[in-house]
Amino acid sequence: MNTPKAVSVTEESQPDGWTPTAGYTGELDPAGPTRLVISLPADQLQKVHTALVSVMAVPLGLLYRRMVNRKTPRPSHMPPEDFVSLELTKPQLLDTLQANAPLVYHDARAEYWIRGKMGEQVVMDCDGLLYCYPDDPLFRDVLDSMGIPDTAIQTMAERDYVKHWFHSEADDGETALMSALSLQQVPHRKG
Repeated sequence: MNTPKAVSVTEESQPDGWTPTAGYTGELDPAGPTRLVISLPADQLQKVHTALVSVMAVPLGLLYRRMVNRKTPRPSHMPPEDFVSLELTKPQLLDTLQANAPLVYHDARAEYWIRGKMGEQVVMDCDGLLYCYPDDPLFRDVLDSMGIPDTAIQTMAERDYVKHWFHSEADDGETALMSALSLQQVPHRKG
């Protein structure tokens, strides 16, 4: 499976030819804090995500926010299902993400909220966009060193129609990820 998490499509659900370009910009989150918004082509997502998580302070926590449950579908108006693991080491988390790359980087069923010891966060949404909280030189240095330009760009979130991919082949990866990181379901809270 080599698809991006999401593709821009026409109203008739046909690919429209638009693909994300690499770039990032700082902004004020609607909730108040500063953040970086990072858009990447699908072939750069894993490398950049890994590099950003690698500079975070340990221990790390992961919120796996499942938006779509492929195994047990729920009505679309239901809130996401949240699963959490705390006190993770970088190797433990990064090795598990790598081992389950088809799920993490090519399937749109979940968001990944990674939080470091200092409260810093790297979030990957279902469109494949990355968000870093706060807008900090630590994250900017990583992006700059990887040649990701600090420039205003159009992101998948701004497209009129987006098609998301949910792969049956990623179902086993979801089970493996939950087991390897001892993810525990918690009540959903907006975040």
